[in-house]
Amino acid sequence: NIEIQKLKNSNNLILLPVWKGKNLFDSSIGSMRGINLSEAINLNLLDQEFVFLGFKKNHPYFSININEDDLSAKFKNFGEFKSLHSIINIIPFSDASILAYARGMYIWHSNNLFCGKCGQKTHSEDAGHLRVCEKKECSTKFFPRIDPAIITLVEHPDGKRCLLGRQSNWPLGMYSVVAGFLEIGESLEECVVREVMEETGIKVENVIYQGSQPWPFPSSLMLGFVAKALTSDFSPSDDELEEILWVTREDLKGYGEMNDGLIGKKLPNNYSIARQLIEQWRGKELK
Repeated sequence: NIEIQKLKNSNNLILLPVWKGKNLFDSSIGSMRGINLSEAINLNLLDQEFVFLGFKKNHPYFSININEDDLSAKFKNFGEFKSLHSIINIIPFSDASILAYARGMYIWHSNNLFCGKCGQKTHSEDAGHLRVCEKKECSTKFFPRIDPAIITLVEHPDGKRCLLGRQSNWPLGMYSVVAGFLEIGESLEECVVREVMEETGIKVENVIYQGSQPWPFPSSLMLGFVAKALTSDFSPSDDELEEILWVTREDLKGYGEMNDGLIGKKLPNNYSIARQLIEQWRGKELK
């Protein structure tokens, strides 16, 4: 804690404010907006709760949770608070990763202000990476959590089509691959088989891991897979998807990009593992 306090008072500190799950963004140069030590002093931020994120180019990075509307108004001359989803396509990947980290920690802290065991207040320790119940008899410790989720591209038995679907609450025209959360006592491969069956009625085999992606919206880790369908008729057991379809590689040429302003079917954003799986299948580059 002494070392962290020294870092908080260092001249090369970079502070990343988060307000209502939104990050501070400098639209004039198209990048995240960090607050330096002198600016933090002028904004009276040094008595706020800091979360240590790490170092970048010898700069210690901290996030700070802005929970008061009147305090957030002080930042209007420094930038604009925007959702990460709305700016992630126009900022460098390294910046997006740091902002996602800051946002994820903000949400974790906001959701753990009270002890889930006894109901008493909790306080932050270990530079923002631990919350402890203030009731001495309890003293339960809470650590940042990660929710593992699978995301799977399902290939048709003929190898010429893949499965896409859409949820009713998604942006207009967006289609993606099957995804779902891991349940207790379940392997990742078992989760793939279950989720695909529940959402589409398709039986799959040959579940093969492809890669992963942090997805802090708010606290997921997406684990990408490809699976081979044994059946092709849809018979979902839930109402997760409002539409399911098989598409060819030729069909995918007619799909637009998210935020392109055009009417029609669209694919997930390029930064998402869902899009990566689709593009790998389109290029026949699956593992």
